[in-house]
Amino acid sequence: MKKILSISILIFLGITGFAQSGTIKIIIPDILSNKGNIKVALYNKAGSNGFLKDLNSAYRKKECEIKNNSAVIVFKNIPYGKYAVSLFQDENKNNKIDRAAIGFPTEPYGISGNKNTIGPPKFKDGEFELKSSNLTLKITLKSFL
Repeated sequence: MKKILSISILIFLGITGFAQSGTIKIIIPDILSNKGNIKVALYNKAGSNGFLKDLNSAYRKKECEIKNNSAVIVFKNIPYGKYAVSLFQDENKNNKIDRAAIGFPTEPYGISGNKNTIGPPKFKDGEFELKSSNLTLKITLKSFL
């Protein structure tokens, strides 16, 4: 009886553990040009202090091509929790967001939630919760120029 109970518990933990992750699909529509590619950083709560400051604190990073003035990025097997996304169009493919002398980005950028902020956005400005197996986010690129 103990053996059956132990096996049942292990199976239950395995199933619930597997069910506690999902997929985040990010759609970037209406990109003004097909130049370069899109660089995306997915931050979790643990890396939230590095949001937009330290790519090494991102939970996951990806890049994708721009096709027909749009892009789609998918992160799979993401544990349920709170996250924020930052992204930019690396038009010249130099692997960094280019900035003007006074610090604002000269390449198109965006964050989850598409919130307008005064000054650089913070993790809480783009924060969302993954609590189902599939989540789709639509992020619009912004530009200072």
